[in-house]
Amino acid sequence: MVITLENHHVDMSHNMLGMIDDIVIEDSLKVAFSSDGIPIASIMTRDVITIDHTQTAHDAATIMMEKKIGSVIVTAYGKPFGIVTERDLARIMATMDISSRCLILSYLASRPLICASPTQTIQEASNIMGKHNIDHLPIFEKNKIVGMVTTRDLAMCLLYA
Repeated sequence: MVITLENHHVDMSHNMLGMIDDIVIEDSLKVAFSSDGIPIASIMTRDVITIDHTQTAHDAATIMMEKKIGSVIVTAYGKPFGIVTERDLARIMATMDISSRCLILSYLASRPLICASPTQTIQEASNIMGKHNIDHLPIFEKNKIVGMVTTRDLAMCLLYA
């Protein structure tokens, strides 16, 4: 049996899920590749794992554990609309008395999906992540996810710079 946090219908349109309006791409191409910044494309992870919105928190946790990653992008009808992180899962499971096998990702995914473009600088990515208090920043190009930058990536970049 699957329990949702509110009425849920798997065949929701992508507009009902807020996919189009919930993606926020912070982009400033005018400073891309400037002499004072390195583009985030140079440090981003290119293999981004996605999971369908109809899957459960347990499914997301299993994938994260198997792949040794801290987040998955939640998709609906093939389009990204949110993200679930280890922190999200820990918080929800600590505060709710519901099995992780019963929590549907379409209700757990953090939205809006805060993103950046691969041409933005490492400094800009850091600023976006700090402003929104996020540790995982999906990278979009032409409305497609092409990478992910994490606070660990930023730290490693600073360490070896």
